[in-house]
Amino acid sequence: MHIFPTNFSFKVTFFSLLFLFVCSLSLAFSVSAQTTDAGLRLITSPLPINLVTEPGKTITTELKVKNGGTQKETLKIDLMKFNAYEESGKPQLLEREAGDDFLNWVTFSEPTFTLAPDEWKTITATFVVPSTASFGYYYAFVFSRADDGAQLETRQTALVGGTAILVLLEARVPDAKREVSVTEFSVDKKFYEFLPTTFSVKLKNTGSVHIAPRGNIFINQGNTKNIAILEVNSEKGNILPNSSRIFDTKWNDGFPVYTEKTQDGKTVLDGEGNPVYELKWDWNNTSKLRFGKYTANLLLIYDDGHRDVPIEGEVTFWVVPWRMLIALTVIAIFFFVGFRSTVRTVWNKLFKRIKK
Repeated sequence: MHIFPTNFSFKVTFFSLLFLFVCSLSLAFSVSAQTTDAGLRLITSPLPINLVTEPGKTITTELKVKNGGTQKETLKIDLMKFNAYEESGKPQLLEREAGDDFLNWVTFSEPTFTLAPDEWKTITATFVVPSTASFGYYYAFVFSRADDGAQLETRQTALVGGTAILVLLEARVPDAKREVSVTEFSVDKKFYEFLPTTFSVKLKNTGSVHIAPRGNIFINQGNTKNIAILEVNSEKGNILPNSSRIFDTKWNDGFPVYTEKTQDGKTVLDGEGNPVYELKWDWNNTSKLRFGKYTANLLLIYDDGHRDVPIEGEVTFWVVPWRMLIALTVIAIFFFVGFRSTVRTVWNKLFKRIKK
């Protein structure tokens, strides 16, 4: 149910009156920004790699790396494993531990090699999977200078710089458990003046192998369905077993809407290095003015090995451009006072004429 009028003619009139008053409105807020490593410059592809095989078989995959620096580099490949880091989806690189025999399954066509500036190299990784293998194994192939010491600190830096390729290997067995549940579906605020709205979907993998659920958020208002359809996990990010992961999705199809402020093609940053947001007025989108209460319905699907299993959630929120409403109220009061004064003046003149 619409609480405020939303027909197009009303909006055109409304915004024509308010243009001078509200076009200067602008709020800024910050989001986290990442910095890049200034050391070894390597580009890797693809990232990550998902492999599925059966116990007792051999499988191969290609690893591609490019030297993005200005000098020739002699590189090596270090084998590590990884785990889920918190709930962001970022990997946590870990050293080999006792019992990590799965790291011995891997060999490379060229464990060390030399790359000229801007040169790509393709390395073949071969996995000889034993018949006793089952479920998931998680590798990190870290590229670094061959003359560097094998220090964990260097390897962590390499990962931040994008010089690691992650490989998720599943040895498919009949008794694998695939199960995901929604533990939280929420918005960053319950009330908004303007879009965007950020949806947070927290999923927990209670199974024994990694899963990549995908789906949509459907935004409705009263009887008006599918005002917007947003993708969740469009990049097919995996959730590792016994871990949770949060996927964020934004709805920014509104008028007006906050966007990142740019200058000379670059994002403007605040004093802490975070992007600054400004209110954007695209008058071609006045029909996308958002008013009232909205309902967001989540529908995700994952494969449990036998069929597609749906998981659902629902959340409500409000969009109320309160400063516009205040401005409209002020304009309406002045209009009413002026109209009342005009009517009174005309009435008095007519009354005096009739009296004469």
